[in-house]
Amino acid sequence: MSPFSKLVSIAPRIVVQTGSNDLDNLGDLAMLEVLLARVRARQAGVRFAVFARDADRIDSLGTDVEQIVVEQKSEWAALRAAYLRARATVPSVDHIFRTRFHKLHVSLLRAKARALVNTEALNDADALLVCGGGFITDVFPGHAWPVLELLDSAVAARVPFALMGQGIGPLRDSALRAKARAVLPHARLIAVRESLHSLPLLLDLGVTAERIVVTGDDAIEPAYHARQQAIGRSIGLNVRVAEYSGIDRAEAERIALLVRVMAIELAADVVALPVSLSDSADASSDARVMSVSAESEQTLSSGIPATTSLLIERFAACRVVVTGSYHGAVFALAQGIPAVCVFNSEYYEAKFRGLAGQFGPGCQVISKDRPDFVTVLRATIERAWEKAPSLRPPLLKAAWRQIKAGHAAYDSLSETLNGDASPGVLTM
Repeated sequence: MSPFSKLVSIAPRIVVQTGSNDLDNLGDLAMLEVLLARVRARQAGVRFAVFARDADRIDSLGTDVEQIVVEQKSEWAALRAAYLRARATVPSVDHIFRTRFHKLHVSLLRAKARALVNTEALNDADALLVCGGGFITDVFPGHAWPVLELLDSAVAARVPFALMGQGIGPLRDSALRAKARAVLPHARLIAVRESLHSLPLLLDLGVTAERIVVTGDDAIEPAYHARQQAIGRSIGLNVRVAEYSGIDRAEAERIALLVRVMAIELAADVVALPVSLSDSADASSDARVMSVSAESEQTLSSGIPATTSLLIERFAACRVVVTGSYHGAVFALAQGIPAVCVFNSEYYEAKFRGLAGQFGPGCQVISKDRPDFVTVLRATIERAWEKAPSLRPPLLKAAWRQIKAGHAAYDSLSETLNGDASPGVLTM
């Protein structure tokens, strides 16, 4: 009997809330693809309805996937477009609004989030799944509020829901934290990517331990299966220029220059690894940032990888990856490739240290803010390059352990959605 067979007597319709409504981040897209594949493997004929703005991306996910338009009313779409134009013209407007008029900002976000709840989609749903991501955090209130309001509406509509592949926090904003405390304990299952930060935060928010599992990132699986037998000879590079990363264009150029010099010393190539493909109000496209390196420009001249599989294939050529984005590290570590992770914000420090807790010494985390940053980064890259062969087996073992934990969570998903069982805390 299929683990999903008790959910409903006919093929279920599952509504999916993604980590990126624009589907332009290949890390978020990989997690969505894995979620769909794992559910399909456990339930024939399942139908999915995914919140997204990119209809072409939805079409590429399969004939069993339909799009739910994020802004159902044209007025909301027009308002969003106008706000994005304002932020593009005056980048500081959002920061000023959030800090100087915080209560008003929160009130407007909550009002918009409530207005965006698609009750029609919920009423036609047998279950709601929140796809992997790190968006229930102070850093992304514009996404966290709509997700939490959607979950609140699911509670009211008695639609069972679960959250998979989550990175939770940092979460200090009192209003956002109160909303999370009111909603998240109703989840039938919350699968988190790491235990260092997300697990204790969820427990503090009132989620019972029996409803939390630690699975690692869902996107580990496709990267693991794409691993090559031979160890690569390139240095992979990804730098995230964004307000939430704390790294600007000038700092990105300095990091890229250092990697370029290291590559020359090690007789290696530099491979650009763009995870985020589009400029946004919050961040620059990784592909645009990668163009600061001549080698990266040459690599990108053959085309920016438009799919998760094409991007993951690029990682296979690397012996070491230097990254400022979370999935830049995930795709490397899952293939047994050591990752040197650079952070300059609390948000990314939490993500990277949680990832290091899952993978061990093959994942090194360095603060961009330390005075000896350049010296430490050089030494860490050299050490990772030298130890890459010995680091590979434990990294692959850690990846496989997390893949198995992820499948176990999906095996129990139907029972937890039905309230028939509790998954229990899984420690790895």
